[in-house]
Amino acid sequence: MRKSRLFSCLWLLALAAGLCACGRKEPGYLIQGEAPGAEGYAILRYDTPAGETVRDSVRLENGRYAFRGVVDDVVMGSVTVFPEGGKPERFFLYIENCPLTIADGKATGGPNNDFLRDMDKAGEGIDKDAPDYPARIHKALIDFTTSYPDVEAAAFMYYNFSRESSYEELEAGFNRFTDRVKNCYLAERLREDLVSRKATAPGLEAPEFTLTGPDGGPHSLSSLRGRYVLIDFWASWCKPCRASMPGLKDLYKKYHDKGFEILGVSIDSDREPWLKAIEEDETPWIHVLDQPVGKNHSTVAASLYGVRAVPTFFLIDPDGKIVGKVDHDSLAAELSRLLD
Repeated sequence: MRKSRLFSCLWLLALAAGLCACGRKEPGYLIQGEAPGAEGYAILRYDTPAGETVRDSVRLENGRYAFRGVVDDVVMGSVTVFPEGGKPERFFLYIENCPLTIADGKATGGPNNDFLRDMDKAGEGIDKDAPDYPARIHKALIDFTTSYPDVEAAAFMYYNFSRESSYEELEAGFNRFTDRVKNCYLAERLREDLVSRKATAPGLEAPEFTLTGPDGGPHSLSSLRGRYVLIDFWASWCKPCRASMPGLKDLYKKYHDKGFEILGVSIDSDREPWLKAIEEDETPWIHVLDQPVGKNHSTVAASLYGVRAVPTFFLIDPDGKIVGKVDHDSLAAELSRLLD
């Protein structure tokens, strides 16, 4: 077996079904699976809370494989089977210190994998043709996750499902989890979201940040005091972001001379696509590139403002106070009210 440390992107693993969490004190994990009749090898991969990537590889023996080890925390990982002459198959699972089995495309063993498997039951009995189906299934998922207060994966999935929840709703759900789960790694993003939501409530002073523009020079949010400022969190690869640019340009042209400014904060990890997008879209406002906080974290400004997805807009008043989180339609109405 071999292990290597590599930089990793936990956001991609999160889309697959979760990140990592606090571990239970057991002797270690044993992951077993099989690819009947196959020869070849299997690779186990997972990321640690410290931002390390662990890779273990084993040869298939009589179509079976097994991985043994110890994790300090429950982690979301994957096992990929590479059969000779066949197509690779990848299976996602939560790894915790107990016996785990991969069969029929699913992982079993441990409370986290059991929770993930049972999550399919959350929407049972809801009429998919009902006009309010999206709202009802969303509530069902929220209620389901908070009904597992001592399961780490439930806290992470609650974070995912609570994107549109108010701060008060988010806090109420968070408080339904046990103290152990609240303070473990899986709940880290949920804790950060609570802090940022509280810090970006309307009427509060907007969190300060300083980032560099295309020319390498610094731009601070506070340097724009005296104007209404739209903070536009976006990315070059985000199609809705790019689609919103013409409308923003119209608003900028209409209100810029009346005291309106836009501060575009890109979460791009690569500088060149960011610069190319600015040039292609011909956006005349101030642009800055957000900077990573750490291996397992978001970027500086995005973390401060609790940005989960792009595009995300915040409107700031001339005194540096948060007017609120807006979308394109509400922004146009708000600017008309404030500046017309």
